[in-house]
Amino acid sequence: MMREIEDKERVCVTGAGGYVASWLVKYLLLKCYMVHGTVRDPCDEKNAHLKKLEHASENLQLFKTDLFDIEGLCAAVAGCTGVFHVACPVPAGSVPNPEERLYN
Repeated sequence: MMREIEDKERVCVTGAGGYVASWLVKYLLLKCYMVHGTVRDPCDEKNAHLKKLEHASENLQLFKTDLFDIEGLCAAVAGCTGVFHVACPVPAGSVPNPEERLYN
């Protein structure tokens, strides 16, 4: 059993709780990938649908992070062979120099 888990390819999906990313997570789980999903709050009810997906209990790990948290993102992508960057930053309040802060 442990060998089977180790053999599964691991990928990260940023913004896993979003509409498009949720469908991607579902597809990847059905294809037997181990999925690291990033969300702002894994305990938030709006992410509960992810935990109900087929194979989620064995193959989905949610990471509490956002696009401005480099340490959290590094933890989420650790051990992954690929990253699907689906998240979009949604800052609270105004952002000075949005072209520099949000798009680069």
